[in-house]
Order: sequence, then structure tokens, then C-alpha cells
Amino acid sequence: MASIRVLIFFLAFLCSLVVQASNNEALNATVAYGYDTNPHRLSDALNPIEQQFAIADVRFSERFFKLISLRANASKSLYFDDRRADEFSGYASISLRSSFKLWKEKFRYKFSANYRTKDKTYVSKTTGLVATFGGQSIADRYDSTQQNYLAAFSYEPNSYLDFELSYQYRTKEYQAFDIVGLSNLDYSHARYVLGIEYRPSKVGKFFLDGTIKNRDYTDRRGKDLNNVDVIDTNLSFSYWLLDMGYVYRPSKEVIWKYTYNYEERRDNVSGYFNSTSGFISISARHQVGDYQFFTGRIKYSKNSLINQTQQSANPLDDENKDKQGGSVNIGYELVLATLFDTNFAFYIDVEYRHFISSDPLFTYDSGIASAGIRWSAF
Repeated sequence: MASIRVLIFFLAFLCSLVVQASNNEALNATVAYGYDTNPHRLSDALNPIEQQFAIADVRFSERFFKLISLRANASKSLYFDDRRADEFSGYASISLRSSFKLWKEKFRYKFSANYRTKDKTYVSKTTGLVATFGGQSIADRYDSTQQNYLAAFSYEPNSYLDFELSYQYRTKEYQAFDIVGLSNLDYSHARYVLGIEYRPSKVGKFFLDGTIKNRDYTDRRGKDLNNVDVIDTNLSFSYWLLDMGYVYRPSKEVIWKYTYNYEERRDNVSGYFNSTSGFISISARHQVGDYQFFTGRIKYSKNSLINQTQQSANPLDDENKDKQGGSVNIGYELVLATLFDTNFAFYIDVEYRHFISSDPLFTYDSGIASAGIRWSAF
């Protein structure tokens, strides 16, 4: 796949830069074996089959000249009995951050660019088989590549208050199909974020982010309220988002994060895709001694479609379904050995998800458990 070749080239380029100038680098590799009760997130009516899998994940980060940061990540999962559940994802980024003074006030800035790719077979939640449209396979429908470009400026007027204004531009391309009637998912969007951080004490901080986002599809028709394509239209979405929460860190070993998110989406045609969504989450990380780490997360989310009454008529719009549910995740890591600036650790990760939908075919339960070895260097 072309996107994978681009990612490999980018990784090689990053490594060549590291050889030339390096002062703060990190490498992390994980190999694990796992068990997934519902790899395709199918409803009970389709009798999902439990699967064993293996996963390999490599992460690299580098900072040099105290100015430029490089990051890269590649992850591959292999399911032993159902290759349709296999997945590959990759990420590479470069960022520049520094500060300057204006009217005797200090400002910080950051510019970054990143590339992402994802490859996974599209299994229909209405049949449990590889998805088709017009009698043709669309197994690669959700394979995608994306590029993101970010500019952010922040100002800290005192020790307990921080303001940040950022702009992001994204282009995302999906696998192309020459099938009449199949919508094109490619899009670009512009995102504006105003963030405020308030630190009332040394052990905690509040954060509040307000976001406006506009997404324009390259060649996708809007719909009327009866789910019929409206000719001579090109779909676009407007989003309004709010993120707020509190981070509590009483010591270097303990950190808690509480988050609330709310989002509204409006389309530019009839309002057929209008929705509200959001989530609340609590996450924690606790270090016990020098060699043991516990992590946990609880999350509840909800997506509500305002004007859709016959959702099952849209089996291909997986991202546009009424649903609500939650997940619980627990992790444990034990450092087994250390040598100079490297360490080997054993880890266990368990997660359970339960979601319900007004479309019964999108109601599901799943549980994932994995155990493996993690090697960290530098």
C-alpha cells in the first residue's frame, strides 16, 4: 500500500536526522498476546466469534537543539483465525516550538505537521461479512491517510493562568471506489481552539477548551430528511465543541484526570446529519515504588441524531448512528529488569465495552485482554 511506503520513508528520514543531532530520545517496543471477544463489534444477533491475536507496537520520539521534536509510531495486530480483523496504523510527526517576547511579555509558539495511515478490513455490522455495495466488495472503504498542520500560540500572564489559541488544517483521504451511488468520504477541515488553563495550586489545574470546526467533503451529496440524496449539493459540517476538566497530581507518582466533552454538529443541507454527542471520563495512573504502575479509565459517551428516524436504512454510515455506552480499562505494568538506560517490563491490559443503539445491529458488548513485554530505551 502506497501509504505504508510513505510512512516507512518518513521513519527513515526521522532516524537520519537523529543520527546527525540528538540530545533527548526515546524508543519503546511492545509485543503482546491477547484475546478479543468481539473483534468486529457485532451485535449478539450475528453471533460474534471470540478471537486470539498478537500485536506489535514501536514508538520513537526525539528532541534536539531544544527546538525540534520528532515522533513516529507503527502498530500491527494479527488475528489468528480471522484475518479480516487485522489492522495496521502508522504515525509520524515533526514539530517546532520556542518562545519570544512582545511588549516585555513572553509568548510561546508551536508549529507541527503529521501524517497518519490506517488499514483495516470493513466488516458490515448488518451481515457480519465483508461489506459490499452494488454487488462489489468495499473491504477497504475505511482505509485512510491524513495530514495535519497545526499552529499554536500561548500566553502565560502569571504563574497560575495560561491562554492558548491554535489552528489546525487537516486533509483526509479514503480508499477510492468507482461504484455508482457510493458516497465519497474524503474531506478537509479547519479547526480553531481557544484554551484556558487555571492552576489554583501546585497539585491541580482546571482546563477549558472551546472549539469551532468546519469540515468540507470533496464529493459527497447531502440528504433530505427522508434520507434521499440531494443533487447538486456538496456536504459540509459545522461543529461546536467544549472540553473541560481537572487534572489532579498530588505527587510525581499519582495523577488523576477528569474530563467532560460536549459537541454539536450541523450539516449545510437539510439537517439530516445534525447531532449532539459527548462523553465524561475519569482516568488515573499510580506508580507503586520504582517498578510497578497501575492505570485505569472509566468513560461514558453518547451520540444522538436529531432528525434521523430510520437509521437502519443507512447501513454504510457507521459513523452516524444513535448510540450510548461506556468502557472500563485497567492496566498493570511491572518492570522486570533494568540495564543502563533501558528496561524490560511485563504488562497486562483489560478493557470492557458496552454500547446500545436505536438500531439493534449497532448494539454490542466486547472484552479485550492482552499481556506482553514492553522494552523501553533511553
